[in-house]
Amino acid sequence: MDAFIVAFRDLSRDLIPILGAICLVCVIILLIRLIKLLSSVDSTLLKTHTTIDLVDRSIEKVQAPLDTAVKVSGTVDKAHDATVAAVKDAKDFVVHNAGDIKERVVEFVDGFTKEEELKDPSPEDIIGG
Repeated sequence: MDAFIVAFRDLSRDLIPILGAICLVCVIILLIRLIKLLSSVDSTLLKTHTTIDLVDRSIEKVQAPLDTAVKVSGTVDKAHDATVAAVKDAKDFVVHNAGDIKERVVEFVDGFTKEEELKDPSPEDIIGG
């Protein structure tokens, strides 16, 4: 058993520097890739900053038509409210004066029917000449 431990110790003495060098190379590769990633993130952020500025300018251009649309919408709402009030007033007037309106319509219709009843057709109207 002592021979195994001695052999393992000798093997470890030879392998530990080699494994340390391999780990050091891996850490260097990792750091290089991390530096490349950070530089690409930096360039991406610069491009994003330019894009955000472009979008900001576009939004400023669109803001004026949106303000106009809001004003027009407010005017349409006011017109709608006025129309609803006018129709309601007209309905209330008709409801309150329904009897008078009915009497006038009946008188108007009776006037037409009486005039037609009194008119006698002439022979020319019947013959068509």
